Amino acid sequence: MTILTWVLLMPLLGFIILGLTGRALSRTGVLIIAWGACGLAFLFATVAFFSVLGAPPDSARIDTMVYTWVTSGDFQLSFGLLLDPLSATMLMVITGVGFLIHLYSAGYMEDDPGFWRFFCFFNFFIFAMALLVSADNFLFLLIGWALVGLASFLLIGFWCQRRPAVAAAQKALVINVIGDFGLMLAIFLIFTHYGTLNYFSNDLGVGVFDQAAPGSITTAICLLLFLACTAKSAQLPLYMWLPDAMEGPTPVSALIHAATMVTAGVYLVARAHPLFEQSHLALNVVAVIGGVTALFAATIAVFQLDIKRVLAYSTISQLGYMFMGEGVHNYTAGIFHLTTHAYFKALLFLSAGAVIHALNGEQDMREMGGLRKRMHITFWTFLIAALAISGIPPFAGFWSKDEILSSLLAQGASGGGRLFYVLWAIGLVTAGLTAFYMFRLVFAIFADNYRGTGPVSRTREDQEDEEEEAPARRRAQAGRFYIHEAPGIMTIPLIILAGLSVVGGLVGSFGIFGIFAAWHPFANFLSPVFMDVTIREASLRLQWLSTGLSVGLGLLGILVAWRLYRRGFQYKENKNELYQLVMHKYYVDEILTALLIQPLLWIGRTADRLLEGDMLDGGSRGVGWLLRGTSALLRRLQTGYMRNYALAILFGVVLIIVYYVVRG
Repeated sequence: MTILTWVLLMPLLGFIILGLTGRALSRTGVLIIAWGACGLAFLFATVAFFSVLGAPPDSARIDTMVYTWVTSGDFQLSFGLLLDPLSATMLMVITGVGFLIHLYSAGYMEDDPGFWRFFCFFNFFIFAMALLVSADNFLFLLIGWALVGLASFLLIGFWCQRRPAVAAAQKALVINVIGDFGLMLAIFLIFTHYGTLNYFSNDLGVGVFDQAAPGSITTAICLLLFLACTAKSAQLPLYMWLPDAMEGPTPVSALIHAATMVTAGVYLVARAHPLFEQSHLALNVVAVIGGVTALFAATIAVFQLDIKRVLAYSTISQLGYMFMGEGVHNYTAGIFHLTTHAYFKALLFLSAGAVIHALNGEQDMREMGGLRKRMHITFWTFLIAALAISGIPPFAGFWSKDEILSSLLAQGASGGGRLFYVLWAIGLVTAGLTAFYMFRLVFAIFADNYRGTGPVSRTREDQEDEEEEAPARRRAQAGRFYIHEAPGIMTIPLIILAGLSVVGGLVGSFGIFGIFAAWHPFANFLSPVFMDVTIREASLRLQWLSTGLSVGLGLLGILVAWRLYRRGFQYKENKNELYQLVMHKYYVDEILTALLIQPLLWIGRTADRLLEGDMLDGGSRGVGWLLRGTSALLRRLQTGYMRNYALAILFGVVLIIVYYVVRG
């Protein structure tokens, strides 16, 4: 078996063992299996990563057939695993960040009655995403794609006793099925047009990417693939499921937003780039949808009051950046931002989870404040993540976001057209908004004094008194809870992710420093995958212009947030129509309800009344009435009187005689 087979088997075995025996295991037993499965998957993924690190371009791709799936005449489809720099990078993110979230979850979910079920689903999620990124053909990519959707459904609706969680899971599943349908149509076209589903050529024949050529079929395939990406990676118009997915436990949000599900669309565009490179229309659609989504989601995040929803809309916005980078042929920049985003977005969600854990489930930023005094580790890690996503140097997000913005400007300056100047400007504005809403969140949670009404701040005297309290008194105060730092099992992953958020971007381009322009280890590592792509490089002057403006707007956003909220978050209801429009998320849900859901419900109710009521029920009642009437008439013939039967026979004989007379 190949090393990738072990990467897949470990979380799959963890899922199977926990699914069969988890209910009978102790919490320690559950953790040993779940942590062991994900930890071993990360270990094997690391070995796989180093096996392609520094390999020559002609040997950096290892395509292994595991077994033959279908054989029909000359056609053969196999289950194969593809190891190259792109899949190795994705597996490191999925298993590495996923393992840290596994560790954190042990503390966050400690008291949950579904403890074993949670980790069972977590292992399944890691397996599904690993299958998606390591498959060597479109069929098994589709299988992984669908399993990721199933895993998200199970985890978003994990607290199934809560109706909002179930509704959010259903919404995520339905919207993702729309994307799945687009992916299936694309795969049908690929098979019809190219006669194979394998990415690359092998002993079975010529691969899809080696046959890629311009044409309307290729454009249709790319647009259908991107439809799937808009659903899985929450881009316009199929983004609505992701904010509602916050109904799941916070570690689920971290896993979905940072390491797994939402990154699948970015990966698919990068993997299928030989097809997208043949269609300028498709790439322009990718860039435009990414840019519009980035700005759209950022404006909504500015007005959100739930800390997890702020981060959810932030994820949608950052995914838009990734697609903008890929839309200007810089797939490396898109994957680079995916990687750095995994660090700081996982850190943001896990830090937010520590706050929610300390406040007994509170997520409304109006009920927070002053937590810096009680949660020092959480404060500093959250601050590092906020600086990283705001694009402030030298934190990780600066390097990847700056590369995307520079690529947009270079595309416009080298004859790409005004469209890319507009997208570059959108990226800059979004950078400023990102810094503003993130530091609005920082000040709302940690600045000034605590504004909540529930918890009591924990002091040393409180702790000493609590230790001396009788059990009865402790029970009487059961409604009180204390603000406290998260336990070590939760803070250790925060510290590791904070370190990655600081140094994780240093493998990016140092082009703005001139003499270090050749320094780009990440791009060099991915170069065997994207060697067929030509990227338009911005001049040093344009790079400094783009960098200076993006950092300047980021600092301006932080400054505005500091001026408004440094003394605490004071929320005031605003009746301004524009404010209400953005506050209510542009009424997208209400519009969709009016245009789609209500008409569908009307059609369903009408069909129920006409088909079920009038036709089916009415028809069955009519048949019953007919049979009852017929039987009533026939009963009258069975009188029991001989003279009636003789009269009936006579009447029949007369009719027969008349018939023959008339006929003769």
